[in-house]
Amino acid sequence: MMRETLRFLASPVRGLQAAVYVLAASALLSSALALVRDRLFAHAFGAGTELDLYYAAFRIPDILFVGTGALVSVYILIPQLVRRTPDEQKEYIDTVVAGFSALAVLASCAAALAAPHILAALFPHFEAAGHLPTLVALTRIMLLQPILLGLSNILAAITQAKQRYALYSLSPILYNLGIIAGLVALYPVFGIAGLAWGVVAGAALHLGVQIPSVVGDGFFRSPPRFRQARALVETAAISVPRALALSMNQVTFLGLTALAATLASGSIAVFTFAFNLMSVPLSVIGASYSVAAFPTLASALSGGRRGEFLEHVAAAARYILFWSLPAVGLAVVLRAHIVRVVLGSGSFDWTDTRLTAAVFALLSLALAAHALTLLLTRAYYAAGRTLVPFFIAAASAASAILAAVLFMRWFEYPQVLRFAEDLMRLEDVPGTSILAVALAYALVSVAAAVVLAISFERRFGGFFGRIRTTLAQGTLAALAAASAAYATLAFVGPLTLSSTLLSVFLRGFAGGTAGIAACALVYFLLGNREYLETVSSIRGKLWRAPLPPAQPIHSAEDIGPSSLQ
Repeated sequence: MMRETLRFLASPVRGLQAAVYVLAASALLSSALALVRDRLFAHAFGAGTELDLYYAAFRIPDILFVGTGALVSVYILIPQLVRRTPDEQKEYIDTVVAGFSALAVLASCAAALAAPHILAALFPHFEAAGHLPTLVALTRIMLLQPILLGLSNILAAITQAKQRYALYSLSPILYNLGIIAGLVALYPVFGIAGLAWGVVAGAALHLGVQIPSVVGDGFFRSPPRFRQARALVETAAISVPRALALSMNQVTFLGLTALAATLASGSIAVFTFAFNLMSVPLSVIGASYSVAAFPTLASALSGGRRGEFLEHVAAAARYILFWSLPAVGLAVVLRAHIVRVVLGSGSFDWTDTRLTAAVFALLSLALAAHALTLLLTRAYYAAGRTLVPFFIAAASAASAILAAVLFMRWFEYPQVLRFAEDLMRLEDVPGTSILAVALAYALVSVAAAVVLAISFERRFGGFFGRIRTTLAQGTLAALAAASAAYATLAFVGPLTLSSTLLSVFLRGFAGGTAGIAACALVYFLLGNREYLETVSSIRGKLWRAPLPPAQPIHSAEDIGPSSLQ
């Protein structure tokens, strides 16, 4: 039974849409586990100091991961693999693993030694409150994570190149299970350090699930060693801009986390909870399409098929807009219901709910922008042009931190703070200054996505023309979804302190159902291309024979993705 399961997971998945369905389904499951994880954390700790320390401890390991792991990421390794023969691939991967292992271990050891000084400079408020030793201990344990996840990324390049998306998609699920196990099983024994060991366990599972299939392909039959030193140098040279670009994203989070630490206790936890909620649709929509499209994009460009490359990017972008724009409208209107249902338990009280909901709404405004950024960044990587995403990411990081500082100063004026509280319905709620950080991050993210899209249009041409209609129709559908959901909530009545979990869920479900129905109706009346393709695909899955569409359309599968080498 176990062997058959592994064989099924290791089976290749052909076609963009088929890959997206597998990735989206796994993203849903992984996101569901992430929500369970966050609910357990919220129930146990609420938005308080313990979670502030826990989330702050991720900052150095995450920067280290993107600084080292991005040098050997799947988006760099896959184009390298598809150009090589099977024997050359084995020698190349051996070299990459040996080189990365040496670099990651040295970097983690250096970071562990420097952690007390770095963390004291970043979080002086924690040091003043006597929390620095705990923060340092958590950070040092989590420094094992970059090593494990970096190695997992290398194996993921092989997994994706073989189109084993089911196996690839299992890794984040196991990662979340490890973190949950840390809270449930290790925290009662080791205290807050058990949470950090749960993160390490999740990273080990993330890596371990891919090992059998990779070894079965003939890799690592002997200990990895340097076989192609020149190839490693060339890969690192290509990877440096991407590593720097991803580092800029982590620098942004580091700066925003440090700023949040200067605000009311629990501000880091509120921001992180809200960001994690926003990441659910981002993972299901943006990450699924960008990950599924990348191998085909790399293959198309390596074969000189520029037109096919652009058509694939545009097709994925249209579907991202089709799904994500209505999701923005629903998230903004249903924010309190979503947060209360997902996190409202135990120590996570009504005040935490209202504040997290407001931050979630602001972050959700940039959902479509984040999703498009994921796709276009990967398109640039597939084209071997990594400097453009880096420069935009660097400018975005600096702008987000500066904007957050500026907005926080504005929020010191009572009139500005009162306006923001009235707008987000946070009267008499403490800690509302965290809204300044969320607003800055959302606005800069949207601006960065626009700049990246303009750059992509200037370099490749024809992108805007291919997505213009879907952008307009998706915006109308989002407005319809938000209006229908809001009207339904006004009819069923507002939430109160006495509202039970069931009543909150039912009200949110009613509003969401009305919003989705209105969205579907608008798409239908407008003859939206992606809507017709999706309905046709669903009917084909249910009745085994796809019905003809109402008009001649071409799905992502019709473009004819090339088989990978």
